[in-house]
Amino acid sequence: MKLYHLLYLCLIIAVTILILPSPFQSGFESVAASTFSLAGDSLTRMNQEEMAVSSYSYALGFDENNTELIQKKGECLYRKGDFMEAAEVYSLAAELDPNNPAYPIGKGRALLMAGDQDGAEACFTDALTRNPDDPDALRTRAITLLSQGRYMEAIADLDTLVAAYPENAEARMYRGDAYLYITMQHDADMRSMKGADQILISGGEHARLASTAYQKASEDYMKAMELNPLLTPIITTRMMSQYQTQVETFGMILETL
Repeated sequence: MKLYHLLYLCLIIAVTILILPSPFQSGFESVAASTFSLAGDSLTRMNQEEMAVSSYSYALGFDENNTELIQKKGECLYRKGDFMEAAEVYSLAAELDPNNPAYPIGKGRALLMAGDQDGAEACFTDALTRNPDDPDALRTRAITLLSQGRYMEAIADLDTLVAAYPENAEARMYRGDAYLYITMQHDADMRSMKGADQILISGGEHARLASTAYQKASEDYMKAMELNPLLTPIITTRMMSQYQTQVETFGMILETL
């Protein structure tokens, strides 16, 4: 069915509902909700999110507690960049279906894009209370923790994710990122040392920790590339960049000594 035919059908159904006596309206309301939802799906595939949101809103006017429709509307709002409004829509879905982790995850993603990292983390944690092994909740909370510099907490989530899904290349890449960031932290600490005495006292420990973290990052990166070769260019660039930085750092330390 062409889209304009579908939209015309929506209009006919809406008018019919308005003029029908109330005893006959309930069946047509179900048809109207389904038809407007179908129109929204077609508009979404055409990347017409603004019109799709309107279609889903009309559908919800006939079936206001339909969480599937609410989720579709939330996804459209997210794609068009209305992140706070999307978060509100997902909140409603979460209230209607408190056992489904997809809704707090959707809200968390929207809040993360809106810059509310604490709110996003709380949503992902809420999702994990509903399903402790939910892969989307583990992945998105780990990404949030990485963005906050809380690398060991992110690694804990990613450890759980990798244990449950050992063939998940993306999870291994993110865990490699976490270890690489730890390497960079120790590298920065070594660069900030002043004088031979400080380097002799603390430099060795930082070098050991940096080397250990880099080795773990390398192991995860190698496995991720094995599982998904398309990740190779991204991972190779990250590894080579950090390797060059480490060479420069150790060179600087040797000059200081």
